Amino acid sequence: MKSLIIEDNNDDEKKEIIDEINDDLLKDDKHIFLFTYMDGCEPCNSTIPEWNNISKSEKLKDDIKHSDDVVMVRINKDLFHLLKNMGSEPGGFPSLRHVTKDQVEEFEDWDSPIKDRSTDSFVEWIQDKISKKKDVKKQKGGKWSLKYKRSINCKRPRGFSQRQHCKYGRKKTTRRKRQKRKHK
Repeated sequence: MKSLIIEDNNDDEKKEIIDEINDDLLKDDKHIFLFTYMDGCEPCNSTIPEWNNISKSEKLKDDIKHSDDVVMVRINKDLFHLLKNMGSEPGGFPSLRHVTKDQVEEFEDWDSPIKDRSTDSFVEWIQDKISKKKDVKKQKGGKWSLKYKRSINCKRPRGFSQRQHCKYGRKKTTRRKRQKRKHK
């Protein structure tokens, strides 16, 4: 897990980190957990220590702690506009987001009964988002072969799946194409 902090004071270092996020991290299909805060905001000030303790948490799984695909970013709201593909400007602070190449999701939209902005809650959120992303890639079953699809008699389909295939899934051929196949 990589942790990045972007504050107002270091201009050269700040530019390098922002360029790394914009150019490399989103293209590499990484999980970016973005914490946007505002100076002088009391809820932000109380959330920052909880956010910083995520990598030290014992509840965080070791494979996530040592993963290069997980990036934690803490950024000042005045610098948010420099980031690309991170969604619209936050309406309230602190703003917590899970950003991948395909989507931006808010912490507040997460389906969990407990969203108390504690370290444990953040760890649970991170593990939930990463496990859901992995589950999406798994495919159960397989496709029907072209030979099997052609063997289905749509005048007398056998079973629900074949009926659905005949009703919605097959490409309808014109009479000319059917006649050409018969003459070959």
